[in-house]
Amino acid sequence: MIALVFSYEARDPAEFERVYGPEGEWAAFFREGAGYIGTELLRDLEVPGRYLVVDRWESAEAYNAFVGAHREEYVSRSDETAFYHAQELRLGTFETVWDAQPADDPMG
Repeated sequence: MIALVFSYEARDPAEFERVYGPEGEWAAFFREGAGYIGTELLRDLEVPGRYLVVDRWESAEAYNAFVGAHREEYVSRSDETAFYHAQELRLGTFETVWDAQPADDPMG
C-alpha cells in the first residue's frame, strides 16, 4: 500500500472538507480507479485551516495507471478546486513499512 500525503491551507474550511474529505469530490473521482483504497482528511488542532490529505492506493502502479488514464480530468479538477486552498504542498508518497502482528503472536 502507498499513501500520497498533501498539506493544505484552506481558504474556506467547510467547503474544503466537502471537496477533499473521504466522501468528497476528489475521493469520488478516485473511486473510479482500480486499486484506490480511500482518502483520510486530518484537521490541524493547532493551526486553523490547515489540513493533511492522505490518499491510499494498493500500489504506485495502480495510482500511476489511474492518473495516466485520467490525466486531462485530473489536471482540470486540480485547476477547478485550487481556489479552495491558499497553499498546497505534496509531502510525498509513502509506503507501509510493517504489517500488523498476527493475533496469536505473543509479542503483539
